[in-house]
This record gives sequence, structure tokens and C-alpha cells, in this order.
Amino acid sequence: MRCWLRSNTIWRSDVLTASFIFAKGMSEELERALWSRGLISWDILRQYPEEAAEVLGSSRAGKLVEQIAEAQQALIRGDAAWFKTAWPERESWRLWKGFAAPERIALVDIETTGLTPGYDQITVIGLADSTKATAYVAGRPQPGDEPLERFRDAIKAYHLIVTYNGTGFDLPFIEKSFRDANFKFTLPHLDVMLPARSVGLQGGLKDMEKQVGIVRPADIKDMRGIEAIQLWGQWKNAGDLAAYRKLTTYCKADCVNLKDFTDAVYAKKWQTVYGNHARPVDFAKLKGQQLSIF
Repeated sequence: MRCWLRSNTIWRSDVLTASFIFAKGMSEELERALWSRGLISWDILRQYPEEAAEVLGSSRAGKLVEQIAEAQQALIRGDAAWFKTAWPERESWRLWKGFAAPERIALVDIETTGLTPGYDQITVIGLADSTKATAYVAGRPQPGDEPLERFRDAIKAYHLIVTYNGTGFDLPFIEKSFRDANFKFTLPHLDVMLPARSVGLQGGLKDMEKQVGIVRPADIKDMRGIEAIQLWGQWKNAGDLAAYRKLTTYCKADCVNLKDFTDAVYAKKWQTVYGNHARPVDFAKLKGQQLSIF
């Protein structure tokens, strides 16, 4: 969870605890100015606030130290609600590393009968993490799968939700599907679509997967959402078990692949946003004192 200094190398770790973008009045330009001055982690900035004052002024630097302390405490206590409200949604990609253990990150995707929340229905919710993938299925889930409604309880075990286009589609669809139960997502949400586009990936998820080297099994590699609707119809109307299995396999693959896909997007964002601007400085040598990370 820390960005360590060793010689002149920035260790490729999480950018979360190097981020100041959540602070009030902070811009990308000011954040980069702090990084380029050697303030490449929360701990370092808290230890050398006078360096931040050279960029921000004494008053703003003091307030930043206070806000960093608040963020650190929220991270230590695992306060997902704090990060949901205080962390800029456009910068949620920074939560991918260092915020939650891999088994507490929910990779979510849905299949539906159409595109209109509140009118069309969810047929399958896929939920994966670092240990397993589960299909929550409407109607008659087959052995090994779960009833759709159990997703509401399952998601409570997680600290971060990751989707592709979930802001505009998956999460509103799920909330409207479970509106009678007053269900609302309370976790921070990383919609990987926008950061993926920002690093030059093009097309939909399946197109982008190919661009980062992800290969799907042959039986589902060319599937798209319209076929998922058709497969559901074959299962619901004719009891076609092969169609059911292909649909649930496809949905779970969408979730599982989000892990490698988000890893690839994060690496690109890390380099362009942080790695290209952060400059390690040996403040202990510069100031003639021992540098301690606390």
C-alpha cells in the first residue's frame, strides 16, 4: 500500500496512496507538480509538508496533509463508504490496486432481455472474484448456479465493484430489477470502460480484450449481446440446456476476463498518469536526515 523509494527507482505499485486528486481544489496539474517535486506518496508528503507548500502555499499544503490523514484512516479501517463519496468517480481506476484484497473485488456483468431498465429483465448476473465465478440466474437456475435474488446478499462480501459500462447499464439495471427490495449499491465502483478508452483502446469490451491480448474460448469468442438474448429464449421457451450453459459460460467469462483486462488498463494508466510524472527524491540525503516512512 506504499510507494517505496529505493535508489532512483519508482517501484511499480499502487497509485492509490500516491494520489492527491481527491483533495478539495486539487487538479491534475497540481498533483503532477507534487509528484515531480518528489512527493510521490501520502507518507512522504506528510513527512515533508514544506515541500508541498512550495507548490500549493502553506495554507493549502496544511489542508492537504489533513485530507491525506483522513484518507489514510479510511483506508486502514476499510471504509468503502468514504471512498464511494469522497473519491472522484473519474479516478476510480486508482482503486484497482491497494484498496481491496483481490478476493474482495467483485467483477460484475449482466445479461438481459433488452436494453431498457425497468422494462426488460435481467436473465443472468455474473459475479467473479480472484477465487471463483458464479452465475445468478432468473427463473430456474441449474445445479452449480444460484437464484438471481441471492446476488443481493452475495455482493455484501465485497469492497469494490468493477464493471465494463456498468455506470450506464449494469448497475442501474440491477437496482431497478431489485427496486422492490430497496436495493442500492453502496460500494465504490470502477467502470473500466472510460479509462480503457482514455488509453486508446477502441470498440466494445470484446474488441478491447483482443487489443490487450485476451483470448476467449472458441465456443464463445465471437459471441455478442444479441446472441445472449437468443440463447435465453431458447432456454426459457424450449428448455435448451446447451443454450443455458453457453449463456452462463459467456456471462461468467465477461466477469473473469475483467480481471486481466483491468490489469492491462491499470498498467497503461499508471504509466501515463503517474509513472511519466513522478520523480523520486532522496529527501533524507537532501536534508541531511533519516527518511522514515510511517
